[in-house]
Amino acid sequence: MTNPHVFSDFDGTITETDTLVFLATRLGGGPQMVAAIGRLIREGNLNLRDAIAAEMRSIRHPFADAVSLLRAEVRLDPGFAPLARWCQTQAIPLTVLSAGFHQLIDLFLPRAEFPHLQILANELKPNEETGWQCSFRDRTDWGHDKTVPLRAARKRGEYTIFIGDGLSDRAAAEVADEVFAKHSLAEYCRAQGIRHREFQRFDEVLTQLQERFQKEI
Repeated sequence: MTNPHVFSDFDGTITETDTLVFLATRLGGGPQMVAAIGRLIREGNLNLRDAIAAEMRSIRHPFADAVSLLRAEVRLDPGFAPLARWCQTQAIPLTVLSAGFHQLIDLFLPRAEFPHLQILANELKPNEETGWQCSFRDRTDWGHDKTVPLRAARKRGEYTIFIGDGLSDRAAAEVADEVFAKHSLAEYCRAQGIRHREFQRFDEVLTQLQERFQKEI
C-alpha cells in the first residue's frame, strides 16, 4: 500500500450539508421541487446531471445572497482541515472530486488555506434572469465522472482511497482501492458487496490513515 492518494467528495462529505440541495431549497424552487427531483432520480427517470441543472436553474438570486447564506448556515466537518494538513505533511496527494461547483467549494476551501489541495468540480454561472447555469466537466449522466481521476491514479501505481456519502460517489466507490462511506453510499456499498469502512466524521478517517501511512518527519 505504497503511494496512497486520497480522494474525497465535497457536498455532504466535507460539508455537513449538501450545498446544492441547501441553495435549491432556500433560494430556488423550494423543498417540494427538491423532493420531486429526488423521486425522479430514485425512479430512474432523471439523471444527476439534469437534476443538478434543474435545481440550479430554479435559482434567480444574486450570487452574493448564496454566499451570505452558505457562510452563515453551512459548516465543514471539523476533522477535514486536520486531515488535509496531515496529507500535506505526509506528501500524500488529496483531491476533491465534486458533482458540485468550484464557485461554492472555493468559499469553504480557499487556496490560501489549502494550497496543496486539488479540486475537480463543475463550473457555475449565476444568472438572475434565466436562472443559474451549469457547465459540467463531461457529458456523462453524472456531469462529472469521478472514476476518471481514480483510474488515472491507479494507472500511475497509486493506492486510491475514496471518501464519499451519496449518489454521485457510487461509481467511484466501485473502482477505488479503499472506500470510506457514510449515509446512502454506505447503504449502496453494503447492497453491492463493496468492501468499505463506515464513518461519520473525518477524524475517524484520519485516525485510520495515520495508523497505516504515518511517516516519521
